[in-house]
Amino acid sequence: MAAPSFARAWLQQREAGAAALQALEDAELRALDPATALAQIEMLLSAAPLDDLPEERHISSGFVEQQRLFARARK
Repeated sequence: MAAPSFARAWLQQREAGAAALQALEDAELRALDPATALAQIEMLLSAAPLDDLPEERHISSGFVEQQRLFARARK
């Protein structure tokens, strides 16, 4: 099956967009000072206080268990 006529242009646009986003992220990280980084980390960590999480979430996010279940389902 041949690719649609627009596929090459779409892929080039997607790759250019991904490169532009990566350049933007790199520039933002280079410009980020430690004090701002720490403040932003604190905001993220305080978004879900550990006291409010079930005990099992203190040990695992559930991602590993999810992947284990997906692997079992594929067998």
